[in-house]
Amino acid sequence: MIAVKAYYDGNAFIPIEKKSFKKNQQALIVIEETSVPPKKCRGIASEYANPSLVGKESEIAAETFSGK
Repeated sequence: MIAVKAYYDGNAFIPIEKKSFKKNQQALIVIEETSVPPKKCRGIASEYANPSLVGKESEIAAETFSGK
């Protein structure tokens, strides 16, 4: 088993460290109770990001991953 630090960008978990993974490799994800402040956006699309939509994205992600 490998431990990898990552962050959630609203769509997927992005590894912070560079690691190689096999296609379709299974993973166990454990979520910490800390998060990146909503006003701090990352990535090349950050200049277009709307921090006020972070809550809505979180709701959609929770619904998506809850299996409903």
